[in-house]
Amino acid sequence: MKRPLLVQAFFAMLVVALLTVGLSGLITRTLFSTAFQGYLETLPQPMGGGMGAGRRMMLGGAEQAFLGSVDRGILIGALVGIALAAGAALVVAYYLTRPIGRLTTAARTLASGDLTHRVDAGGPGEIAQLGEAFNEMADSLAESEVLRQRLVADVAHELRNPIASLRAQAEGIAEGVLPADERRLASLADDTRYLSRLVEDLQELSAAEAGQLRYEMARTDLCALACAEVERASARSHMGVELTCEPHGDLGVEADEGRISQVMRNLIDNALRHTERGGIAVVCSAESGRARVEVRDTGEGIPDADLPYIFERFYRADAARARDTGGSGVGLAVSRRIVEDHGGEVFASNREGGGAVVGFQLPLAL
Repeated sequence: MKRPLLVQAFFAMLVVALLTVGLSGLITRTLFSTAFQGYLETLPQPMGGGMGAGRRMMLGGAEQAFLGSVDRGILIGALVGIALAAGAALVVAYYLTRPIGRLTTAARTLASGDLTHRVDAGGPGEIAQLGEAFNEMADSLAESEVLRQRLVADVAHELRNPIASLRAQAEGIAEGVLPADERRLASLADDTRYLSRLVEDLQELSAAEAGQLRYEMARTDLCALACAEVERASARSHMGVELTCEPHGDLGVEADEGRISQVMRNLIDNALRHTERGGIAVVCSAESGRARVEVRDTGEGIPDADLPYIFERFYRADAARARDTGGSGVGLAVSRRIVEDHGGEVFASNREGGGAVVGFQLPLAL
């Protein structure tokens, strides 16, 4: 089993301190001894004796006691230095490893399923940054878990009604309670088509959120694209709603024409579902080096509390979540992903006097 970081850090700093104190004591003792011997050599020599004999004679009890006291002073200083170094090493090692211990505990708590646990991002700069990164990761995991739970609930909700309708009608036909006439079979076909469309939308949403949508980028005129989509949508619009296109210049962008057409189609269809009378205008303009496409309608508008969420998957401002007014609930989420992949952004707001404005911006091509 590997030694704890606290022990390793303590002994590493203690060894460094021991080497420093030992080396300092040895250098001090050597220099002092050399200086003391040099001092003795400068003293007058006793009569009849050589220099070597004089030094031996002069190193009497007092001199030896002095050198011994110096050695003891160096030893005591070394011991005090080692003790202080050991204490400092223990404090520093604890200071460095305590935040790591908290991170370890937090990681195990997070792994056990408690996504609400966070750590106090303290300690040295790098460890504090690690704590902040851990908290950001925990926030991301908690958000992903909420989105996962919401996705499961939304998919279950979307599947419940058409499956219940199919089952009720099939059982009624099988038991002879309901006639298998053309109207009943058409109703079964409608529910089946809705389920197929929902599965396709879910597959596309999954690919979009995983960043797996493929794009064939080319120079595209947004105004021409918008007007073409308005012309197509006019054929499926209901009575009392007029669709118009208002192009302002040539807005060239680098984009996948098919995907951007899909975005415009989703925005126009969303406006058609919420506009019973009046008009829908698709306005193209340039602003601060970006191409801007707005879909303006005269419908009931979007509640202010719902504005920040309309581009989230399965979100509907319609609390009843009816299929005829709410669609599958993933079109705008896919549209946002496509626009963001093109380096743009989506937006939504309400118009004064009624209606809503939903659109997107893309960088203009150089």
